[in-house]
Amino acid sequence: MMDAVNVKVFVRDEKKCPFCPDALSLVNLDTKKLSNELQINLEVIDLDQNPELVEKYNISGVPTILIGENIKYVGLPVGLERRVFTNTLKLVAEGKTTRLKEEQITKLTGLKDPATVKVITTSSCPYCPKVVFMSNQLAVASNGKVISEIINSTELPELAAKYRVTAVPTTVINEKVRFQGIPDMDAFVDEIARKPPVLSYYI
Repeated sequence: MMDAVNVKVFVRDEKKCPFCPDALSLVNLDTKKLSNELQINLEVIDLDQNPELVEKYNISGVPTILIGENIKYVGLPVGLERRVFTNTLKLVAEGKTTRLKEEQITKLTGLKDPATVKVITTSSCPYCPKVVFMSNQLAVASNGKVISEIINSTELPELAAKYRVTAVPTTVINEKVRFQGIPDMDAFVDEIARKPPVLSYYI
């Protein structure tokens, strides 16, 4: 039996956030398509009217789509990432992933401190969807220990500039660039669990 999925869409006035209406349309369309399979509780939050929620939910840009408690999309999940977005909704509803090894799950659930994984993408990147789904799987498998944040740098280039991104996908773990390209899953998990982490790239 699948659990209900809570989805929050954080927006601002269209003049401040030209992509916000598109985010609402996308989420409404996808939740409607999945309504026969999933129970989705959708909430739209205007940050202009609720500015205190920016800090509470650590909103770095708008639109932001929060799935459950620890998967965020900053910008639109469009293009090749659209299918990953709907698959992520199903993954959260199931509450588990069968694609990880038991030892990988143990490392994630055993983290002493929460970890934040940011995957920086573009709408046209052919490799980004795979890394996005990897990150989202880790978030689901971690029992809340891993936050997966997907950043569309086409819409929010200032966030990509913050990490000096020169290629996508780029994966940032706890505010440090760790991977460019598609990482091996074992290496991905190890980078999250390692203290202190070691800078690594897997092209």
